[in-house]
Amino acid sequence: MGKKTIIVSIFLSICLIIEGFIVYNLNKEKTVELSDVNVNLTDLTYKTTGDYVDVTTYSQDDFESFLSDYKSGDLPDMYITEFVFDGVGMYKTYDLDDFIDDGNYLDLDAFKTTALNINSSGTYVLSGDFKGIVLVDTNDLDGDVNINFNGVNINSDSKKIPAIYVYNKDISYTDHKVTISALDGTDNYITGGKFKKISLVGSDELASYSSKYSGEASDWYNTYTNYYGVYTSDQINNILFAKVTADSEDLNDGDPYYFYKGAGAISSDIDLYFEGAGYLEVTSIGKEGIETKGNLVFSGGIGDYVVNANDDCLNTTTKSSVSGARNDLVIDVNSLVSIVDLDADEGDAIDSNGSLTINGGTIIAIAHPGSDAGLDSESGTYINGGTILATGDMYDQILSDSKQSFMALSFSDRVVKDDIITFVDSNNNVIFSYKTDRDFSNLVYSSSKLSDGDYSLYKNGTIAGNSVSGFYNSVDSFIDGIMLGYTGNNMGMMGGQVPPDGQPGQAPNDMQGNTSLEKSDDMQGNTPPEKPDGMISPDNFNQMDIFNSTGSLNNIFTINGISNLFSGITVYSAQ
Repeated sequence: MGKKTIIVSIFLSICLIIEGFIVYNLNKEKTVELSDVNVNLTDLTYKTTGDYVDVTTYSQDDFESFLSDYKSGDLPDMYITEFVFDGVGMYKTYDLDDFIDDGNYLDLDAFKTTALNINSSGTYVLSGDFKGIVLVDTNDLDGDVNINFNGVNINSDSKKIPAIYVYNKDISYTDHKVTISALDGTDNYITGGKFKKISLVGSDELASYSSKYSGEASDWYNTYTNYYGVYTSDQINNILFAKVTADSEDLNDGDPYYFYKGAGAISSDIDLYFEGAGYLEVTSIGKEGIETKGNLVFSGGIGDYVVNANDDCLNTTTKSSVSGARNDLVIDVNSLVSIVDLDADEGDAIDSNGSLTINGGTIIAIAHPGSDAGLDSESGTYINGGTILATGDMYDQILSDSKQSFMALSFSDRVVKDDIITFVDSNNNVIFSYKTDRDFSNLVYSSSKLSDGDYSLYKNGTIAGNSVSGFYNSVDSFIDGIMLGYTGNNMGMMGGQVPPDGQPGQAPNDMQGNTSLEKSDDMQGNTPPEKPDGMISPDNFNQMDIFNSTGSLNNIFTINGISNLFSGITVYSAQ
């Protein structure tokens, strides 16, 4: 099909369901009040280039006609369903949580929601409020899909459903791409949960799967035999979503050996691109913020992003050991604030299972207190520009192939809630200050302000200026801080790996980026980093061979070259 421009105003509060009717606010070429629109779903329209056309809606009762249209290839470019279709049926998304006492009990509340389905290449401009899920089918796509947010509030209204899910059977699919753009001058909000793990053990091959399980996992498997056999092997092959094979160590709590799942408010089986100069705020009420099984790219050096999550805020999830893995993360925005909720169980602020490349922008990356990192990358993190502040209880190596100087600080005296950390140059100019809302042991900072020379580090005191999420990138005054010193350091000694298909310090493949800060009243900005192999915890940070122990406290923090690491930081007293 050719490209189209489709304008939909999803007033999902679209979803005022009244006696079989749903109230939609459809922006045509004028403002439409809800009171003016009270139509049956089959009367809903959206705009292509030129005329308005009907939006087909399939209820649960219409499933057979939907299936006929699906098999014959007659589904519209955009349509609405009252269910999520996975390529097999509408009641096949059983959730392990539904099997609390008896794995053989199959009278379940099936996965139901209002779904706006995008089924064709083209440009879709979405505006208004929507309660449900936006599904983007990229299987056998014949062109790019561009989704433009023009002031949307999309809320899945569930801890089990993403607000946006881009799906494809093949996580290596790259023929065409999907781009999400927040249009300039607009504020956009996405709130959602996740897909739960789904049984994909063929009912005709249950016995052959039993060898995959041992110990407690075997007990769960035997308990949930019927649950695992929901699909046949042929049906498994027809699944439209990317299937995952569990590692043996992941087989616990009754996980099926094969499953499909999303994990974020925004999930994608393939590469996902973010552009646009507007504001986009993503809130996870279930798991991760934005996650992909492919590359994740924020490009253009524009746009303001805020991501709050109950796990990793940004995550490329496919392990590098998977054949055809695409898992690199590139950030080039105006601003990005990624903060893991304090009430979460865990979570890195930015987590790449491939490489992480930061090219510009203001980035604040705040991990969950515990064994997590602000920046986490399995194949190496490169900081090439921007202003980056990242905190956590783990430090993950940033590579000396980076193009911009950075420093990593490891505190012996743990930084606790409401503490203020301030870094000052030899002329008493504040480089940055940060007031934390949580405990942490490690802090990473990088910006163009960090030039070679001597600096001092302080805790608490009185600070005045403008802050975003506790980060002061611009300070009016600072007094009465407690001087800190360190016992170990190493500068410029941490080498790195070259990301797949890329050069040191460059975005792999066709991924590129620049960055700056958040859509808040006083935000200004630059960028953050992540974690590769060799993560350093607060307990062993000072004992790592990469650090040279001075044996005594030093209060002069000397920046020299790209990589600057200081450990054993505590209150300084002259000796």
